[in-house]
Amino acid sequence: MPGPKASGGSKPKKPLTRLEEMAKKAYETKKVNSTISNDSSLSLRSFKGVKASNSGADSSSATRKDSGKAKPARNAKEPKNGKPAVQGSTKPSVRNKTPKTQHINGKNGVSSKNGHAKQRQQPGNPVVTVNNSTSSGSGTISQSAPQTADKSQVKSSNGPSKRSEPSLVQKPRNNTKTKITGRKDTARKNKPKVTASAPNSKRGEKSNKPANKVKTENTLPKPQVQTIDENSESFEEGEPLKRFTQYVPKMSYPNLEEYFNEFSFALFLEERLENDFLQDFEITWPKNPNEKALVVKMKADSDEVKKLLPPHLVKLGRLPFTNQQPLMLTSQDESKVWYTFVRELDSKRNCITILLELYSWNRVPLPIKEGNKNFKLLPCSAQVNRIMFAMTRVQNPKFIKLILGQERIKQLNFNNRLQFSKDTFNDSQKAAIQHVLNNSITVLQGPPGTGKTSTIEEIILKVMENFHTTPILCVAASNIAIDNIAEKFMVNRPDIKILRILSQSKEAQYNNDHMLGKICLHNIVYDQLPDDIKDNIGKLRSGIPGLVSKNQYNKLLTTQNAISDRHIAQAQIIFTTNIASGGRQLKAIKELPVVIMDESTQSSEVSTLVPLSLPGIKRFVFVGDQKQLSSFSNVPQLEMSLFERILTNGTYDNPHLLDTQYRMHPAISEFPIKTFYDGKLKNGVTAEQKSWPGLAFPLFFYHCNKGPESKVFNSKRGMRGFTYNNTHEAEAVVEVLHKLIVEKNVRRDEIGIITPYSSQRDLISELLVRDPVVNPSGKAMEQEMDKDDVLGGGESVGGGANKVTINIVNGVFVSTVDSFQGHEKQFILFSCVRNNDENKIGFVKDRRRMNVALTRAKNGLVVVGNKDVMRQGDQLWQQYVDYVEEKDVVFDTLSGY
Repeated sequence: MPGPKASGGSKPKKPLTRLEEMAKKAYETKKVNSTISNDSSLSLRSFKGVKASNSGADSSSATRKDSGKAKPARNAKEPKNGKPAVQGSTKPSVRNKTPKTQHINGKNGVSSKNGHAKQRQQPGNPVVTVNNSTSSGSGTISQSAPQTADKSQVKSSNGPSKRSEPSLVQKPRNNTKTKITGRKDTARKNKPKVTASAPNSKRGEKSNKPANKVKTENTLPKPQVQTIDENSESFEEGEPLKRFTQYVPKMSYPNLEEYFNEFSFALFLEERLENDFLQDFEITWPKNPNEKALVVKMKADSDEVKKLLPPHLVKLGRLPFTNQQPLMLTSQDESKVWYTFVRELDSKRNCITILLELYSWNRVPLPIKEGNKNFKLLPCSAQVNRIMFAMTRVQNPKFIKLILGQERIKQLNFNNRLQFSKDTFNDSQKAAIQHVLNNSITVLQGPPGTGKTSTIEEIILKVMENFHTTPILCVAASNIAIDNIAEKFMVNRPDIKILRILSQSKEAQYNNDHMLGKICLHNIVYDQLPDDIKDNIGKLRSGIPGLVSKNQYNKLLTTQNAISDRHIAQAQIIFTTNIASGGRQLKAIKELPVVIMDESTQSSEVSTLVPLSLPGIKRFVFVGDQKQLSSFSNVPQLEMSLFERILTNGTYDNPHLLDTQYRMHPAISEFPIKTFYDGKLKNGVTAEQKSWPGLAFPLFFYHCNKGPESKVFNSKRGMRGFTYNNTHEAEAVVEVLHKLIVEKNVRRDEIGIITPYSSQRDLISELLVRDPVVNPSGKAMEQEMDKDDVLGGGESVGGGANKVTINIVNGVFVSTVDSFQGHEKQFILFSCVRNNDENKIGFVKDRRRMNVALTRAKNGLVVVGNKDVMRQGDQLWQQYVDYVEEKDVVFDTLSGY
């Protein structure tokens, strides 16, 4: 018999299936976790305002209209709102073409992220001094266009997520190579230009295979020469910008408003070096001066808007902006900045209308009487999107106390009589594991080779065993650190449900053939998609507009998200990077009781806010080493880690030190232990255990004084940066490499070459690509760019292009010291580069950089450099040269090696 009818004659609702219940619950959780909550009820329909004038003069006499009737914008011109803060310029921002690479001393310039430096005076109302020397001599500010290759650059990561941006690289294609033609005899003069591809990669030996490789061909382009304006200020790689040196990071903050203002402005300084300002828009100010919102209109087909989104996504109805996305409104002279996010947007008849709401921490009132031409808008990168959203979600009182830095963090210490999973843990590791179980915040210092990964694995197991709370989130700045921990669980605990979540740009490198392929969420989702949806993903990946309809696209999003939500709900441990933890996937989780962050000192404080802001955290574990390098940024405030700040300001007493190193031969570890760790570390390995057959000197200093360094200039956005390389040292490094491969029988993938300077990295890579011993079959060079949360692409204004890039030539890693932190090899060759009559060694004297360089090797370390220049260039290097001379391991030739 048919069931009873519901009231009103309608059929009774069928009960939801288990999967439908899960989907409904996930959707509701996503809505809560994806919304910037406030008391505002504004909408585009309800907003009433005053249209700003197009002249830049007082707009108080403008006709009061509804925002929907505002006229299209005109191009912005010179501001008339008072004296601009830009020195030496009377013009607004103008975009210059990126200059081509130039050559000094016959060397190819290294491309870098250059922009105009600024000096902060007051939070929320900064006065910015901008470099007034450009290639055209105009003294104007210029910005580069935002990247469009990665769709996440322009999409919000925060919108409610039944329909979120799909991963268009769910099933990666075959390796692709970028061909670069040119003369072979330019090997030492030209840097290979590389464009990103998405090669398949197989995971091999731990830390010997990169997470993200790009292949390049071995033929190099003919150099193109450009003239540099000799009057422009020069910036040296690794050295702080002079105009940024007065912007000193604070150790504590009186309240969250001050904290968010400080870091928002720091993010603005970094982002303006990366992205183009939008100039072609019209503003409608709020009629009520107490309202914290405004409306902007712009043409969808304007050149600056079309840059923001690929054509095939435009065809599918995607807008270049999304709800919750941050946009920074600034005066033309950048003396004032307003931090806003998209509250609502609409698109009709080629016009995009956006309701922008101020973040709650804005201090500067909206300039409601000023005209359109006085302002410009700065779109933000995907990283900043997630960071700014995280700022709105910081609610945990313990974390608020932590980041303000006003009060000490109490620590409880007692023995829980734990039964550990293996008996090889030393006392310092056991104490650290105990502390995590007893405290909501733990800071764990892990010097090089002290078993951080094994300790983190045991922490996770003990938390699961004692508290029965899941999921546990494990994050880090780089993919390799997360992979190392995830691999341990795959091998040792296959009974535990684990998931690996990648940023969209990394998914192609983690296919089903990858060591971790089977636990990667994007692979799991793709494998469970119907065939027709897989076909549509292939069509979308082609980038050809019109191959997929809007309905097909929406179905793809819904299906992907439903599968993803199911697996997220069942996971016991989730592995991802700091920034990726702010993605759409984790928004389906109501609570994340435990978060463990590896490489905490390599994570900028603002990127740490992303996992810190996730809901329901009861325990947070920081694992890092303040004696090693922190994150790279052109802005000092974005370099310091939260780990380092809470130790510096004294709010956390005595981090738990893992005190036994198992990586280095004692001859290699002796100096770092004494110098950087005050003798507190112990060797957990013997010389016999780390000896290499036929190797007499595990520590070897190769004194190289065959010729001076070369200064390599580059120019971008009107700024002049420079770095260094040393051809003589590069050739000496190749000699040592031949010795290791031919005479010592060392495999190529057991060798790493590191150097402070990006230009030296590239010069050595070029030599190795064509070297018949190192690369007899002429394999293409590969590249690894591993860190997801590096702001500004890891490029320094002074010339450190792609500081997070590692070049790989037939298995041999060639890297800057900064990029190689977190890696290790059996043999490390370190090229010091500097050799000059003035005995200047620049940022090579940095104590933490030196520590990283000297602690990467397991069995053998060879330092190549001019001992006299290094000795006189810095007191710490003097100590090291004295040490190696005392040990009698300094040589002028390789005959005894």
